[in-house]
Amino acid sequence: MTDPIDTASPSRTVCYADGPDPESSRAFYTEVLGLEVAMEEPVLGLISPTNRTAQVLIPPDGFEQPQPRFGVDLGDPAAVDAAHRAAIDRGLRVVYPLTDEPWGVRRFFVEDPGGTILNVLAHTSRAAASGSSPTRLWPRLIVPDPESASRFYRDALGSREVFRAPPMDDGRPSVVEHRIAGTVFRVSAAVTAWGWLAPSDLGGSAVLLEVEDDDPDALGERMVAHGAEVVVPIENRSYGQRAGRIRDPFGHLWIITGALR
Repeated sequence: MTDPIDTASPSRTVCYADGPDPESSRAFYTEVLGLEVAMEEPVLGLISPTNRTAQVLIPPDGFEQPQPRFGVDLGDPAAVDAAHRAAIDRGLRVVYPLTDEPWGVRRFFVEDPGGTILNVLAHTSRAAASGSSPTRLWPRLIVPDPESASRFYRDALGSREVFRAPPMDDGRPSVVEHRIAGTVFRVSAAVTAWGWLAPSDLGGSAVLLEVEDDDPDALGERMVAHGAEVVVPIENRSYGQRAGRIRDPFGHLWIITGALR
């Protein structure tokens, strides 16, 4: 089994529906099923008001040939490029070439091994199909030494490094991307000229990051063993959680939470 594409983080799947009469389709999906209109052009896009990843697209007749059965949003144009290369390497049939569309999407259509055609895409503007809603939020931790910080986050928090950008002129990594479960955060070097300041430059951290773990005590102990500092002990709290606060070796503050003991 091959490894998954590291740059990909699929954020939604999109169903396609036939729509020879767009107004009738609009009425059905909004009035019968309760979806909302999120996009009018170039296709009719409908979205659940309670789950923004539940979407239906209704292209006008002849808009896409062939028309996909569904779409997969990989979240990043680089992931679309990587998936395109992987599809070609596997000998799959690309039925619509890799294209930057004028409405802000990079995509291609591929036929899966079972013969289903799907649209593989990402928004080049990082805007969701609804227009103004972002697809993802990535915290970026500014630190003096991204290499040491990345090692700490891997060893102490159990993160997995999934992307590393080319180094800056001084040799420090410009961006290191980490993933914990389904959450992504990035680590970058402090650069005063850019206004990228580490907590040590500010006299402390203005942001709290919260991690929930099945064993918060063990996680806190592991962080301390790798150089972190206990600010507030991890204890049972009156609001129904076991929680405490840890300052990592680079000044960032972490709330560690879990179930009561």
